[in-house]
Amino acid sequence: MTADILPINSGLQPPQRDANGQFMPGSGGRPRGAKNRISTEAIAAIKDMKDEAIEQLRTKLQRGDWDALSFVLERIVGKGRVVEMDSTSPDEIAGMIASGSLTTTEAKDLTAALAKLAEITELATIKDRLAELEQALAERSR
Repeated sequence: MTADILPINSGLQPPQRDANGQFMPGSGGRPRGAKNRISTEAIAAIKDMKDEAIEQLRTKLQRGDWDALSFVLERIVGKGRVVEMDSTSPDEIAGMIASGSLTTTEAKDLTAALAKLAEITELATIKDRLAELEQALAERSR
């Protein structure tokens, strides 16, 4: 945004830039959370279409077009599903894959999530142990 396109009396200051055109410290351009005009207009247009969109969905469902329902539900609910497990042991996961209760993709996602949780737990343990060591060293040096 340059000074020549700012509205009169807008209260906005043009962002300060250095000789290379880079934003100066403290002058990062658009404020955090600000939406551009096109995004705001697009959201408003979509909101205006909601009644028509619901009516079209209703018509498609009455004609038996279940793909339309699947499309909408995937965006609202998501593609995932809830899987109940007795434990998260490798044997349990393998058994569920073998029985068909869990797809290989779901198992991959589950093991990736479990691995991340294990990493977080391990990091928390290391952090606690480090704090104990630092405290012991501080007491020892007194």
